Parts: sequence; structure tokens; C-alpha cells
Amino acid sequence: MEVMLWALALLDLLLALLALRMSSTLGEEIKKLKREQYYADSRLKRVAEEFKEAIEPLRLHLAKLATGGYVPQEAILAGRLYMDVSAEEAQRVMESEGGQHPEKVLLVDVRTPREYAAKRVVGAKLVPFDELEKRYKTEIPETAEKVFVYCMSGERSRSACDFLSRQGYSNLYHVRDGFQGWRGPTEGEGELKFIQIQPR
Repeated sequence: MEVMLWALALLDLLLALLALRMSSTLGEEIKKLKREQYYADSRLKRVAEEFKEAIEPLRLHLAKLATGGYVPQEAILAGRLYMDVSAEEAQRVMESEGGQHPEKVLLVDVRTPREYAAKRVVGAKLVPFDELEKRYKTEIPETAEKVFVYCMSGERSRSACDFLSRQGYSNLYHVRDGFQGWRGPTEGEGELKFIQIQPR
């Protein structure tokens, strides 16, 4: 009888250990499923946002076309509000088309007045990024065929193109490498000096 009690106790212990192990495995599986559900929900939210971002340029282009405006075919096909070009590409267009039709091709500098005074692309119009919202309607014609926008390295000009494209401009070309990539003719009072902070 005593042996039987020991056998039952040992069997109970083994069953308890087995149940504990299964419970632990089940707990891990539940955690894994919750993690996977969280990641799937996050991906689903991103897909909705990406879809909205992809459709927005087409909606704005369609609105422009519906009011009789012009949208370059390349912008529609690329699904972009504005086109990215290199400084070299912008220079070629400015030299070939800008000289013959200056009212159709415009180069806009969105740097600060100080940067502009120091050195700028010949013929560029200054509309500082900080003043863009106040000045764009009067100083950047929507009727121009091409408006090239540049800054020093491409960040401010990208933001300027984002802003202008949402105001209905469809003739924008962002000079992605900015003034630092420009190899054509320049003018100005001299070099712009920057203060560098050295680590100790």
C-alpha cells in the first residue's frame, strides 16, 4: 500500500511538472501571438499612411488639371508633387531654356539674405524660406513652365517644394544637391564664412 501511495505521489508530481511545463509553453506562445498581432497592426497602419501619401500627389495633380492648369507628364508618371534634379541638370535647363525665355524658367534661392549676398547663382531670385509663406504668391509665378528651387544643401529647398506644391504649384524642380553642387556661373560679394564649433 505504501508503495502504491509513493507511486501515486510520484505520478501526481510528474503530472504537475508536465502541466507547469505546458502552462509555461502556452504562456510563451500567447506572448508571441500578442507581439505578432502588435507588429501586424503597426504594419497595417503604415500601409494606410503609405497609401494616402501615394494617392495625395495624384489628387493634387487631378485638381490642378480640372481647373485648367498644367502638370508635367513626368510628375504624374512618377507620382510626385515635384521633380528632383541635380544642380547640373538645372544648370543645363537654365542655360538652354532660361536664356531664351527668362519668364518661363525661374530659379528661386530659399537661403537667407546673408547667404544670398555672399554668393548665389546668376539670375536667381531670393525668396528666403522663412518668408516663403508671405511672399510666394507675388514673387513666384505659377505661370512659369519650370521653377527650380535651391538652398545650400537641399533640405530647405525640399521643404519649400513640399509647401509650394500643396499651394497648387505643379512646375517645381527641387535642386537636390543645392548650391554646393552648382558648377555654373555665380555672383556675390564673396565667400560665406561659417563658425565651426570644435569639441574639447
